[in-house]
Amino acid sequence: MKCLVFAALFALTATVATAQTPVLRTNALVSSEIVRIGDLVENVSPYKAKIAVFRSPDLGETGTVPAARVLEALRSHDVLGVNTGGLTQISVTRASRVLGNTEIRSRIAELLAERMRIADPSNIAIVPDTPLQPMHIDPAETAPLMPLRMNFDRGRFDIVFKNDDREVRITGTASEAYDTLVATRSLNRGDILRESDMAIEKRSKTEIQGEPIRDLSAAVGMALQQPLRPGQPIRSSDITKPQLIKRGEPVVMNYQVPGIALTVRGKAEDGGALGDIVNITNIQSKRTVQGVVSGPGQVTVTSMTPRIASAVANHASVQQVSALVAGR
Repeated sequence: MKCLVFAALFALTATVATAQTPVLRTNALVSSEIVRIGDLVENVSPYKAKIAVFRSPDLGETGTVPAARVLEALRSHDVLGVNTGGLTQISVTRASRVLGNTEIRSRIAELLAERMRIADPSNIAIVPDTPLQPMHIDPAETAPLMPLRMNFDRGRFDIVFKNDDREVRITGTASEAYDTLVATRSLNRGDILRESDMAIEKRSKTEIQGEPIRDLSAAVGMALQQPLRPGQPIRSSDITKPQLIKRGEPVVMNYQVPGIALTVRGKAEDGGALGDIVNITNIQSKRTVQGVVSGPGQVTVTSMTPRIASAVANHASVQQVSALVAGR
């Protein structure tokens, strides 16, 4: 029985000793400019855990420290008997919050809105001289990004931000903008616009010549009058109603006679879109009449010659009216 108690006490003592042995961490995530002992080693006293030993990487960056160098720094602060666990180096990452392209662009617009006397910063088009690069900032920083220096003159801006211990300079142009439709892919003349072919973006007023289209529904189903490249604004002059009838092609002429439905073949003398009035030649009678484009290859004729009108008024048969329409 005494042996069992002794063994249990020995095991407990060994466990406590292991728990109190300083152990190197495989990875360290730090949130300040310095790396402390507690960032690199487990099981050290709270006092020694706060001691700074290295400078941390830049915000958002990861670096490595050789384990031998860490042990040397620890010995100078009387942290001894460290269990390395076979590690040869420790990975150290500096925590950060990333500001992406959209956030940086929005912040520049906010800073310039007062200079340009524009109430809504979203109505400012920002065009940087070079692509915007993400910025890493302290995750504890909640205040808006503030510039060290800012200049704006004749539509050009020059802004310098402080990013950790570095300066980030951004230059470009800014102008008043509004929502406009742009092509999302390459489009050819005659293409019928679909919703997926377009997107609404903010564009500078100086970028567009002519009347831009701002309403998606106003362009869906319309035909292009010229090719467009991706990102190109779509103007009112770029679109038209799609032609449902082309000149010289066969069409179906639908005569609207009260109580009687008549269709005859014809040839289009004009091209036309839905609702357009076009000239159509009756294939049988060789007479040319006017009709309204009512669908692809379809024309509705509502005007009637006096003979047809008289026949209808006198309740002529369908065959008689059809003969008059055909010119027989």
